[in-house]
Amino acid sequence: MRERFAISQSVTHITRIPHSEGQAGIVVSAHSLTVVFTLCALAMSAAMPGRSQTSPVIEGPHRLPHASPIEPSAKPAADEARAADLAALHYKFITIGPESSPYAVADGINNSGLVTGYYEDADSVFHGFVWHDGQFKTVDYPGAAYTLLYGVNNPGLAIGYYNDGTADHVVTYAVRSGAWGKLPDMPGYPLNQGYGINDAGFAVGNAFSSTAAVAWEWDPFRRTYSYLAVPGAAAYSTSPSGLNDFNQVAGYYTDADGNYHGFIERGGHYTIYNAPGATETYPDGINDWGVLQGQWDDANYNAHGFLATVLGYFQSVDCPGSAATAVVGINDKLAICGGYSQNPDFSITKAFVAMPE
Repeated sequence: MRERFAISQSVTHITRIPHSEGQAGIVVSAHSLTVVFTLCALAMSAAMPGRSQTSPVIEGPHRLPHASPIEPSAKPAADEARAADLAALHYKFITIGPESSPYAVADGINNSGLVTGYYEDADSVFHGFVWHDGQFKTVDYPGAAYTLLYGVNNPGLAIGYYNDGTADHVVTYAVRSGAWGKLPDMPGYPLNQGYGINDAGFAVGNAFSSTAAVAWEWDPFRRTYSYLAVPGAAAYSTSPSGLNDFNQVAGYYTDADGNYHGFIERGGHYTIYNAPGATETYPDGINDWGVLQGQWDDANYNAHGFLATVLGYFQSVDCPGSAATAVVGINDKLAICGGYSQNPDFSITKAFVAMPE
C-alpha cells in the first residue's frame, strides 16, 4: 500500500487550496443496478463464521484505520420508477466545509441529505460537522481536545469519537436536539472509535491499545459488544466502516502480504470483495440496496472512489479535476459524499457531497 485516504495521529498543516464547485459528467448505468438491487441484500454468502462474544487473541502492530445499529426494516423492492431514475443518473459535486481547512471529509449522508463529517482547523485541531441544504455547522463534544463525526442514520443520530486529552471515546450526536450519548469504552483499549450506525442503533468501530486492536459491533438492545475478524486476515487488521439496516457490515482488512481487501459480514459470515483491477480495495459502507461505496487504488496506487455490488456491478467515481477521490458515505437514494484532493497523497483534502440530478 502507498497512500490511503486516512487521518494520521500526527497531521501536518498544509496551505489551503481554493474552494471550488463542479458538476460531474459521471453516469451510473442502471443496466446492472436494477437487477442486482433486489438480490444484493440476500446474496452475501458465507465464507466461515468469524464473530464471537469474547475478545480475540490479537498480536502484532496495527495501522490506524481510515475512518472510517434491532430489527432491520423491510427491504425496498426495485420498480420501474427506480429503474428509470438510475438510467438517467448523473452526479453534481459540491465542495463543502471551511475553505481554510487543509483536511476535511464528509463521512456520512442519510436519506434526507443530512451530511456529517470532520475537518482540521488552522491549528491542526479536528472538529466534527453537520451539513444540510447548504448550511454548515461545527460540532464539538463539550470540553474535548478534538472531535470527529463519521456516519449518520436516518433518524439523524451521528456516531464518532472525541479525545479528552489522553483517550478516545465513542459518542453519538443527535443532530436535531444537540444531545450527546456515549458508548462504553472497551476495557483495556484507550482509543475507542465509532464509524457507522444504522437506524436501529447498531454500530461498528475499532478499539486500539499500544499493542493491539479489536473490531466491534455494538448491540443497543443487549448493550453488548461482539467482535469481528475476517478469517485469514492479518492479525487484528479487520476494520469495519459501516453497516446497513440489515446489519450487513462493510469494511476492509489486510492479508498476510499486507494487501488491502474489502469484506461484507453478516451474522458471522464473510464475503470478500475486491474492486476490478484494484491493487487495494477499501469499502467504507453499504446501503440498504446492497451498494458498497469506498476507495480503490489502481496499478499506480492512484485513489478513486467507487460504487459496487458483490454481484458484479462496479462504477468508478472521480471528483472532477481531482487527483484522488474517496467515496465515504452513501444513502439509499444513491447520493454520496467523501473527500477529494488535487494531490495523489490526499495531503490537502476537501469534503464533497454529490447529489443525483
